[in-house]
Amino acid sequence: MWRIYLRIFVLIAVVTISLTQVLSYLTNQFYAEQLEQYALKDAVAQIFLVEQYLDNSQGPLWFKRFKTLQEKTNNSYELVPLERAVAMIAPHNRQKLLEKKVVVDFLSEAYFRRVDTDNSKFPGSANQVIYASERKDHDPLIAKIKRFQYTIIFLLLLIPCGIWSYFHWRELQSLSKTANDFGSGLLSSRAKARKSASVYPLAQCMNLMAERIQRLVDSQRELLHSVSHELRTPIARLEFGLELLKKDAQNNDLNPRFLAMENDLQELNELVSELLNLAKIEQQQALPMHRVNLAEMLHIVLNSLEHVLHGKEISHAIHSQSSMVMGDPKLLSRALSNLLRNAAKYAEHKIKISTLQNNAGGLEISIEDDGPGIPDKEREHIFEPFFRLDRSRDRASGGFGLGLAIAKKAVTLHQGKIWVDQSTLGGARFTISLTEA
Repeated sequence: MWRIYLRIFVLIAVVTISLTQVLSYLTNQFYAEQLEQYALKDAVAQIFLVEQYLDNSQGPLWFKRFKTLQEKTNNSYELVPLERAVAMIAPHNRQKLLEKKVVVDFLSEAYFRRVDTDNSKFPGSANQVIYASERKDHDPLIAKIKRFQYTIIFLLLLIPCGIWSYFHWRELQSLSKTANDFGSGLLSSRAKARKSASVYPLAQCMNLMAERIQRLVDSQRELLHSVSHELRTPIARLEFGLELLKKDAQNNDLNPRFLAMENDLQELNELVSELLNLAKIEQQQALPMHRVNLAEMLHIVLNSLEHVLHGKEISHAIHSQSSMVMGDPKLLSRALSNLLRNAAKYAEHKIKISTLQNNAGGLEISIEDDGPGIPDKEREHIFEPFFRLDRSRDRASGGFGLGLAIAKKAVTLHQGKIWVDQSTLGGARFTISLTEA
């Protein structure tokens, strides 16, 4: 908010000062003659005093009267050389000055008049010019009053700028929250702004974009879900047909081919199951939240994956205390299971599991392995659906590329975070951060 406030205030101040200077310059250019005439009328009393009081004296009396003018009047009087005076006035007024006429400078609110042209007042008087201007008042009270006036003007400029900046900042914060919610997966989130708000057109564009994106994503999810369901039937028919074919086949040499076909059908079944799970998770908006003890859940998941983790050295530092979170037990269990399966797939010998509290008061679960690890440039993409580090077509080594995507979706629905970095064991370390219950 302060950034907007300062920028608006500085902008208004600069524009105001600039316009004042420009308008003053244009006024002086177009109305110079009228302004000079007005200034001349305004100074008529001073001019009359000089003409009647000084012009009737010579020598020491002239200097005495000039000093009296300096002391008794509210204006400042001084003698300046003719050359200096000519340089101070506009070119079109210089001839008037040489002819002993009064020349008014309306910008400085002063006027010039040559003492004489024949040195009759005192020696060298023809080269002297009377320069009269308003006396600068150094009264402390006047200075305080002026400072008070400028302060009031400054505050009157600050208050409307502050009010406008506050409402504008609040509307921008609302748009920012909507964008964050939409980016985190809440596709129904929409921007709300008053029609009179300056950001209303932007809010309308955001809502239109959000509606189009939501329709596209919903269409993609529905298509994925429908195709996955429709694949179930032909896969079941192929399995049934394969069983019949195996019974009727008399040649034992075909058994390896039958086994390969069964493996392919099993992979298709697993792929369809993963697609359905992913589609189901993506369609969830509100989760059935319960208090979940992650320590107990990790033990349950480890027991259920004994056949997967067989032959791996498992070490863990799981603390049952301070490991309570709010969430959906099924989704959290699925996320942990997928990460453990991934670790078992790539670990050489060791897998390490640990839980700890972070500085923000949340809970972090880390799963590490001593496998080949994940290159830095690939870490941003491994949570994308169908992304596999192993580019070969052998699903036994590379998988389908959906396990980590499902884990990320599950964690994101819990307003948590998941990331991967380098493990102390030499492989990859996956970390889930959740808010404690």
